Amino acid sequence: MKKNIDIAQSLSVIKNVADTASWFGEHAHRWPIAALPMAYAMACVEIVSKNSEKAGAIYRQIIEAWGKPGIDAIYKEMISEVPDSEQEEWKQMLKYPETVYNPDADKPFTDFEEMVKDHDFINDLFKDEDDIDNISQEEERGFEESARLFLLMFEFILVGFNRESDVEKGKYRVVPTEKAPWLILAIIYRTGFEYRNITSERLNRIYKLRKIGKKTYDFEKILTEEPMSRMHRRMVAYGKKANLKLKNDRIFMNAARHWYQCRVVYSSINKFCDVQSKKGILLDPKNVQKEIRHCDQAVGYQGRIYMEKAD
Repeated sequence: MKKNIDIAQSLSVIKNVADTASWFGEHAHRWPIAALPMAYAMACVEIVSKNSEKAGAIYRQIIEAWGKPGIDAIYKEMISEVPDSEQEEWKQMLKYPETVYNPDADKPFTDFEEMVKDHDFINDLFKDEDDIDNISQEEERGFEESARLFLLMFEFILVGFNRESDVEKGKYRVVPTEKAPWLILAIIYRTGFEYRNITSERLNRIYKLRKIGKKTYDFEKILTEEPMSRMHRRMVAYGKKANLKLKNDRIFMNAARHWYQCRVVYSSINKFCDVQSKKGILLDPKNVQKEIRHCDQAVGYQGRIYMEKAD
């Protein structure tokens, strides 16, 4: 227990600096199929936060909200409740990442998706009066700050992932419900990491070199197609056996950029392609539609179905 608390305390003092760099580089990585929606959702969150002035301002508020005392207390409590056996399991996964592929590489991600789909985020923000009367002042503060955090996340989705003309009418195609589990998770992870300055660059530095036995391995290279070391070949073999898909980071970012232009900036895919053609960039609407459908699925885009804004 003390070990878990120490970890939480050490993380809580990390300087709050937002990551302005992209989380996606130039490498190709092997992904469990069930994890691909998370990657597309993360890319969309990045594009929206950096290209929409209104959404970007809300995004920065979310990062700041993570620093509230009540939120920090909840975070420490969650860390302290992680069983030692689970922590040991994660350590083994870092040392031997290929073990994640067995027996089912998709299972952790499908479990995450089901967890979010089964969770009613909006209604869970409000408690019964009896529950409120029976909680301490500190717990009440934590509840209020948590509600504020999630309401900011919901506002970020409504403002950043919908056309401004639709927002003005109180109608939305992307909403924070069980239809958008990966989008909600992507916002939670990305903003939480940025608050604690856990940037993609920092993660690469932390996990870049791992000493196993008497040898030191460069995991960043091992997980890409660059080297031909024995361990790399073993990782590739496990990945192929587990039916992991090789995807370049550019695929996610390009799809997210086109999705934002087609679904938020312009009125349609054809309109976006027309504007690009005037700039000398020829795009096939059918190819663009095929490309952004992965983002549609990841963010819960509802096509022609609109949802009225709740009073």
